[in-house]
Amino acid sequence: MVSLQIQYLLVIKYGWNEKKVKGIEIFLHGIPIANGLGTAIAALVLKMYNPADWDCWIHSYPHDCTPTYVIRREEDSSDMVVTNCTRGDSAEIFQWAFFFVLLWAAIAFCVFVMMSIVRVVETTEKRTMRYVVNNPIDRDSEGQEQGRGARHQHLVMTAPVKRRGILYACGFLAVWIFPTITRLIELFNAEPPPLLNVFSGCFIASQGIWNTMIYFSQKFRRIEQNHWWEKMWSLLKSELFFCCEWGGMQLH
Repeated sequence: MVSLQIQYLLVIKYGWNEKKVKGIEIFLHGIPIANGLGTAIAALVLKMYNPADWDCWIHSYPHDCTPTYVIRREEDSSDMVVTNCTRGDSAEIFQWAFFFVLLWAAIAFCVFVMMSIVRVVETTEKRTMRYVVNNPIDRDSEGQEQGRGARHQHLVMTAPVKRRGILYACGFLAVWIFPTITRLIELFNAEPPPLLNVFSGCFIASQGIWNTMIYFSQKFRRIEQNHWWEKMWSLLKSELFFCCEWGGMQLH
């Protein structure tokens, strides 16, 4: 996710060409892979993988054991001096160090990149509109100057870019807000509500669905068909059978 956003930022805002992007492609692929493998292997060596509510992940075992960091935090009011966790001692801290801190940093970075891209598109479009207004050299069939009305036109390119950026950000938030709240509650050695676990398990699996819907929404709106099922069929034909020629899908 971050690698894609870096590529968008370099190409759209800083004007990098394909050759320059390929020069850093090894880092865009290598760093995420190294991070994933490193944290996964570290958690395996530290025996952190245990039943974790809705999945098998980094978690203390038994589920109701008292980790070391809680004993140290409550040493004045607790009689325990040694953890009773047989596996995954202080796993909640590793959940945040290995995943959630990086996750929310990535989400914040993606929001920043989307805002930067929207600003670039908006600035470019405003400059184009000012040029059209100040240079009304085109004339229609009746000899009337074109471009005078451009001052009152909407930013037709900026609005879709901004809308898609907001939708992607909302998609990330919808997917990860419930798991984050759940793990935050567990970090303070409390038991999350069962309904929160249900929402967490359901929404994590929906990340791809949200991304797909957002990605195809713009193309869906551009299909010139009268009914939504006709638009859906045209979209499916163009994506699933892109190597073949099909009629009925006309974009404007």
